[in-house]
Amino acid sequence: MEKGRVIGVCLGFLLAIPAVFIRLIVRFISLGCGVFRVKTRTQPACLLDPELGVHKYMSVNGIKIHYVEAGDSDKPLMLFVHGFPEFWFSWRHQIKHFKRNYRVVAMDTRGYNESDKPAGIDEYILKNLVEDVKGLVEGLGVSKFTLVAHDWGGAIAWNVAAIYPEMVENLIICNLPHVLA
Repeated sequence: MEKGRVIGVCLGFLLAIPAVFIRLIVRFISLGCGVFRVKTRTQPACLLDPELGVHKYMSVNGIKIHYVEAGDSDKPLMLFVHGFPEFWFSWRHQIKHFKRNYRVVAMDTRGYNESDKPAGIDEYILKNLVEDVKGLVEGLGVSKFTLVAHDWGGAIAWNVAAIYPEMVENLIICNLPHVLA
């Protein structure tokens, strides 16, 4: 009985491998190069919720940065920087809460969501990411701001605070120790 079971399993594998391979070939032939095409999608309604703010773009360091802005522009700026692999929407609950007392901006860092995705790994060095934050804040017409960041955004924020301490009034980092720790 045991020998028959082993033979059955082996025979099943031997038949399954060509069957899967043949199915992949048929799929490739029927779809052609469409297998490698990115589907066009419409944005979910939750991303366009006006309660979360207004979608805006700014040219910073030669690239287009997307951000969502909410709250009164006369109030102090609170800038949110997301982590990997997120985008501005990860701050939706904080946007709703803090827009009462702050001008809230949640940005998409370069390479994410609707911000530009420049080619080449050198475009994503920490220096460029820090300069993107600085350029966005200056473009918003602000000299001091509260910086809130999470995960990889925290690494960017620590460096913004270290390089431009005169700009950062408050620094709040979630889920990332100091870079020297």
